[in-house]
Amino acid sequence: LGFKDGEEFDRHCEVSSQGKFCLLRPPKDYKIPLRWPAGRDVIWTGNVKITKDQFLSSGSITKRMMLLEENQIAFHSQDGLIFDGVKDYSRQIAEMMGLGSDSEFFQAGVRTVLDIGCGFGSFGAHLVSLKLTALCVAAYEATGSQVQIALERGLPAMIGNFISRQLPYPSLSFDMVHCAQCGIVWDKKEGMFLIEFDRLLKPGGYFVITSPISKPPGRATSSKKRSMLTPLAQFTENICWSLIAQQDETFIWQKTADAHCYSSLKKNEVPLCEEGYDTPYYQTLMPCIIGASSKRWIPIQNKSSSPDLSSVELEVHGKYCSTPNYFSLPAPMF
Repeated sequence: LGFKDGEEFDRHCEVSSQGKFCLLRPPKDYKIPLRWPAGRDVIWTGNVKITKDQFLSSGSITKRMMLLEENQIAFHSQDGLIFDGVKDYSRQIAEMMGLGSDSEFFQAGVRTVLDIGCGFGSFGAHLVSLKLTALCVAAYEATGSQVQIALERGLPAMIGNFISRQLPYPSLSFDMVHCAQCGIVWDKKEGMFLIEFDRLLKPGGYFVITSPISKPPGRATSSKKRSMLTPLAQFTENICWSLIAQQDETFIWQKTADAHCYSSLKKNEVPLCEEGYDTPYYQTLMPCIIGASSKRWIPIQNKSSSPDLSSVELEVHGKYCSTPNYFSLPAPMF
């Protein structure tokens, strides 16, 4: 269709449609997903584009999933353990943040997590079991596997990428941004990908990246690791992020909660956006950072351990309504 510069991986309606919203028809033999929590771990094969042959021919997928029957895919082994060590991985992140376990994410102010390139949603499903909100965003794929499978599991997910445009979320919306093998080349576009993450992260929020690297003998591993970290290390200093932990191939940065940090930046570093600047959705990537002028500047460490919003948060987000029990509702049709 002539899309380029990464736009071919974003959402698009039919050629004749000029709008930003479009309805995708379900597969011919679509079945209503199973209710939670069963629907989180078992999906109907016919509801997604990935075929049985594709499933069986992919070693990486079969390590994560188990074919129960001809028409179902399961994400748990028979003993109830999540494939690929998701629980251990989540616990590792929590410990790197100085927490006793991942059950303390909520008390530490981490309630909302943006998972970039979420695979099949196993990490997000585990976070939901911890009563967090995990949103998956993945680029368009011919098979649609990442987003479709995450949706079938009852997890929030959408097609989107930020190679050329901002993601369609308000600034300062997420407590954590997670990126595991998401394929982003950090030194492209002069760091604007990290600027977009900075826009989305709340003050005091965490940026977690895991990028497994093959480990050949000798010095090759360390040189590869340095080449991956160099653009990150150089640029994060310019946007008031601090590297707080590193373990194996997982790195965690924390966005500053100090409102004065940006005013101390040098003029030749990343400029601040104009006061009151907050773009509507799907705008082009901007080479400036929001700073602390937004009324949404509320450090996540200031959150109450209660699920209720504080008076300051109420002023920003509006009247608080009790959270409905989504898991008791019928499975969504889309």
